Amino acid sequence: MLALGCYDALTEAGLSCPKDISITGYNDMPFADRFNPPLTTLRIPHDQIGVQSSLLLLRMMRDPAVIVPSMHLEPVLVVRGSTAGIQK
Repeated sequence: MLALGCYDALTEAGLSCPKDISITGYNDMPFADRFNPPLTTLRIPHDQIGVQSSLLLLRMMRDPAVIVPSMHLEPVLVVRGSTAGIQK
C-alpha cells in the first residue's frame, strides 16, 4: 500500500515512474500487477513460512529441548514495469 502512495506522490510532484524514479514493493500483493505501471515487488513464500513454523512448533512440543534450526526461505524478485534499468 505504501507503493501506491508513492505513485500518487510522484504524480502530484509532476514526476513519473519509472522514468524519473523506480518503485519496488514488498510482499507481492495480489493486485500489484494492476498498478500503472505494474509494481516490481519481492514475493515472500508465506505458505512455506507457515508450514515450516508449524513443523517446528510440533517438534518443540514433542521435545522442548530441541535445538531450533536456522532456516532460510528464498524470496523471489518479480520484475514488472515500475523499475527502470532491470531486464524482465
